[in-house]
Formats: sequence, C-alpha cells, structure tokens
Amino acid sequence: MKKKVLSLLYLLAVYVLAFAVGIVVSITLMEKASWSVLLSVLLGDVVATLIVYIFGVIRKSPSLYDPYWSVQTIIFYVFLLIYFNRWNAGTGLVLAALTFYSARLTANFIVGFDSLSYVDWRYKMLKQKSGRAFQLVNFFGINMMPTLLVYLASIPFFLYAMHGEFKVIDILALVLMCGAVGVEMVADLQMKSFAKVRKSREEVFQGGLWKYSRHPNYLGEISFWCAGAFLLFNAMDPWYWASGGVAMVLLFLFISIPMIEKNFASYKPTYVDYRKTTSMLLLLPRRKK
Repeated sequence: MKKKVLSLLYLLAVYVLAFAVGIVVSITLMEKASWSVLLSVLLGDVVATLIVYIFGVIRKSPSLYDPYWSVQTIIFYVFLLIYFNRWNAGTGLVLAALTFYSARLTANFIVGFDSLSYVDWRYKMLKQKSGRAFQLVNFFGINMMPTLLVYLASIPFFLYAMHGEFKVIDILALVLMCGAVGVEMVADLQMKSFAKVRKSREEVFQGGLWKYSRHPNYLGEISFWCAGAFLLFNAMDPWYWASGGVAMVLLFLFISIPMIEKNFASYKPTYVDYRKTTSMLLLLPRRKK
C-alpha cells in the first residue's frame, strides 16, 4: 500500500507540473503571440503531454500517461472558465458532467494501479512488435495520438467555456453525457463483480449489460463524446468541430475494439461464439448461433 501511495503522489506531482506548464504556454500564446484560443490550448495540451511522456521514459513506464486521457478535458475547461470568467448555470452543469466523467475514469485507474512499474498489456504488446522503434510508438501512439483525439473531441466543451449560455438544448447534451457515464459505471461494476467470482480468466462474462453488448463500456465512452457535440448548438458553432466525436468513434471501432477482441480470443475459448451472438456496441437482443 505504501508503494502505491508514493507512486500516486509521484504521478500527481508530474501531472501538476505538466498542466501548470501547459496552461502557462496557453496563456503566453494567447496574450503575447495573439494566437487563437483553441490553437493556444492545443499547444499547451501538447506541451503537457510531452512532459508526462518524458517522466514516463525516465521511469520506464509508458502507463504514466494513462490518467491523462481522463483529466485533460476538465483541466483545460476549468482553465478557460477562469480565464474568461464565464461562470453561469450552463458552464457549471457542464463542469459537473465532466467531473462525473473524469472521476469515474480516474477512480478506475487508481483501483487498478499498484506502482510506477505497472505497464498496460497493450503497451507490452506494442513494445514486442516495435522493438527498437518503441519510443516512437510510445510518443506518437501511446501519448500524443490520444491527446490529440481527446482535444478534438473536447472542442465543443472549450467553445462552451468561452461563450456558452445555458439553453434548453443543453439539457439534452447533459442528460446524454451523464447517461453515457452511467452506462460505463454499471458495466464496470458488473464486470468487477464477475471478476471476483469467476473460476478462471478464460471465462467470458455474458450477464448484465454484457449480455446485450460486447463492449457496453465503450458504448458509453463513445456516447459521451458524441453527446458533447450537442453543445455546438448553443452558439451555432461550426459543425466541423464535431469531427472530434467522429474521430473517437473511429478510434474505438478500428483500433481499440479489434485489439482487445484479438487479445480475448487468444485465451478465451468461448469468445468466438460470444462474438457471433452478441452485438459489438449497441445494446441489442442476443442473436441465435
């Protein structure tokens, strides 16, 4: 336990440093270089990611980046709220929804994290495949790509923080966002309960939401980011900013899900049958073999 606490404190220190520098970079670019707000935040986000990456290399732990995905949006959203002093009912409710989202992901990370020596199985696989080129894969694939995708998907929130006013349409976005996180939480709890009673890791859980979807947690994740796009209605912002949500859908459909399903099929004998009878994402009735 002591090792875990010390590792989390180290992680917290790295993230405080990274976001502090990233925010300073954003402010400097906005005020001294007259860059656009979105571009300034992007560069600040990239710099913060670079700092996390460097400390990950020092500690030989690419998983040092793992919590970044869950906190980057809310950190820069709060920064923009403070910078533009845009506190109102709408921005406050959006902040609550983002907090709900970030708290769930961060809590999951903390529960599964044991020390700085922890490395996600996907990173181990990538290291085996990439060999000497792993640091390039680590920087661009494990660190920078997720940062850029989440940044794109977060643009509706950033625009809302800059000039959003509470409107009825926002209620739809908030309900969908919170509902999406709720689906993720239920799926997580059901899977954790199953993990406690299963006889071996080869078993496939087919109860609860997992009876109707092979990835209800990913369904919630995708739904959250797509729901955030509804905030663009608020000030008639250009709809091309919704491309971030589309990018997140493509990420899960063509990278995350195929990777994890290939891994499951390699050691779960019944997973192939489960895949044939159960919807990949949507909560749908089971199909007959």
